[in-house]
Amino acid sequence: MKRTLPAFALASAGLLGAGCADDATPSGSDEADTGDSESESDSGEESESGSGTMETETDTETETETETAATEINVSGEVTDFFTMAGIPGANVSVLDMPGFETVSDEEGEYAIPGMPPNTEVFFLIDGNEDTYWGGIRPATIPEADVDDLQLGQVSNELIDTQLSLLQQQDENVTADETKGVAIVRLRQPTATGAVVTFEPALPDGSYYGVDADNKPVLNGDTIDSSLLPFWVAFNLEPADAGTYSVSVEHPERECTVLHPSFPTLPRYVTLIEIDCPPAP
Repeated sequence: MKRTLPAFALASAGLLGAGCADDATPSGSDEADTGDSESESDSGEESESGSGTMETETDTETETETETAATEINVSGEVTDFFTMAGIPGANVSVLDMPGFETVSDEEGEYAIPGMPPNTEVFFLIDGNEDTYWGGIRPATIPEADVDDLQLGQVSNELIDTQLSLLQQQDENVTADETKGVAIVRLRQPTATGAVVTFEPALPDGSYYGVDADNKPVLNGDTIDSSLLPFWVAFNLEPADAGTYSVSVEHPERECTVLHPSFPTLPRYVTLIEIDCPPAP
């Protein structure tokens, strides 16, 4: 089935940026508590000589404390609409290729998954509401401490449909195949305008776009020039395992890093790819 192009990132404006709450979640950094070790030694020697006698006294005290890193991490947060930022109730949340870690968001859109392994890269899947939303793929690295603010998001069918005109004004033949996947490349620092995206293997014309300085989509563009909409979007991607596609980002003044360079795509799912482009020191 084919339908209109998911140019959803554009209307989302800063909502995808703020809405995903990725800067406050474990998207690529780990925080580890390796424990602390404390050792105290108090040694004193007293010698006393008299009438051919000698007395020696030695006191030694040693104390060691060790904290063991957690082996199970509790992850929680909220599932939200990328555009309205409202919580999404009843969304299925699971982890790709990791059965046993599933839940459903509550009436407020909140979810919780206990017992996850630390120091592990995972891909959260958000779905089960296809009548209203496209599925979402959210990469994350589980740290060594509990996480209570990992925000997961979905793009609504309505937003996808209403954004079609933005690209069809440039090419009326643009469509999106619902049996294919979508990828959003998002700059974590909106000020990193001028970033150039390279997607491999190269995509055919009519299946990707950047955003110009006027916050408008540029079909077949490879540059992110908008600080309001710091995105680049690829669509009609063949469903594929992690490692099939790759993304790199170059900036004239900054060094950019793809936080999760290996990512999967699925039919009718939107994969979020975060790029870290901090200012030069």
